[in-house]
Amino acid sequence: MQLYTEATDGSNIETKESALVWHHQDADPDFGSCQAKELLNHLESVLANEPAVVTRGQHIVEVKPQVQFLSFLYYPLVKLHWIYQSLPLLSAGVKQGPGN
Repeated sequence: MQLYTEATDGSNIETKESALVWHHQDADPDFGSCQAKELLNHLESVLANEPAVVTRGQHIVEVKPQVQFLSFLYYPLVKLHWIYQSLPLLSAGVKQGPGN
């Protein structure tokens, strides 16, 4: 991305918490679009065997870890595990009736 930024006036790289984004909205429209297509193809090729997703949006090329797509499974399982682990603690304060 850095090479494309240096070669494309008006472009920049944004570092997000879970992604790298190459912006070209301030570049020459035709040249920026051409560079975005080349960058997309290059990144898809270089990262083909890596757990990453490369996408192109309006005036951007974004790279994210593929692991995020599993978060819809991960977080509910963690929540269920926490609830399950908390059950003995929750029932510890419950008074039991006679004979128990």
